[in-house]
Amino acid sequence: MNISDMENANRNRLLDIVQRIPAGIPDGWEKTTYAVGGLMYAGFSNVRTEKLVVISSQGQSVIDCKTGSKTYCTENYDEGDLIALAEELGDEIVPIAGEGGGGLRRYSNDGNTLISVAPFWPAEKIVFMPNYTLYTLNPEKCTIIFEDYEIKTFGFSKCGNYMAVCNSHTLDIFKKICS
Repeated sequence: MNISDMENANRNRLLDIVQRIPAGIPDGWEKTTYAVGGLMYAGFSNVRTEKLVVISSQGQSVIDCKTGSKTYCTENYDEGDLIALAEELGDEIVPIAGEGGGGLRRYSNDGNTLISVAPFWPAEKIVFMPNYTLYTLNPEKCTIIFEDYEIKTFGFSKCGNYMAVCNSHTLDIFKKICS
């Protein structure tokens, strides 16, 4: 077997695995979708972990992931240092991620993980892997939570109770349902 045959066999194996992952909202979570034109950056507060700073061509806002409320605020961010400030969050410097780099947390303290897969690039799929599960070993236990182009950033809040997935026109926020 030559290298090209091995690459094709591995590509087919991974494609088969990804196709076995169900799409939707993970058990124990709920989703809210926002239309955001020209979304550029997003970042979770590390102090008030339910707060998400969102920066777009339309301005800057803070979304309360717990209640769903959105508060517009003065634009105050630095693309070079990938940080933002918002009146609602006091003096906290919020790390942001998006078109200029950076990244949100890809895991939570309770073992949930997010990963991007792109078997048909440039379309990407964001896979939620619960409780230390690997999508390559147990695809049926995972969930594809987002599929689209131009994903700017995705990840968890510090507390792990919220997830955000952002592309240039959509923001999906997932909230863990408390039992």
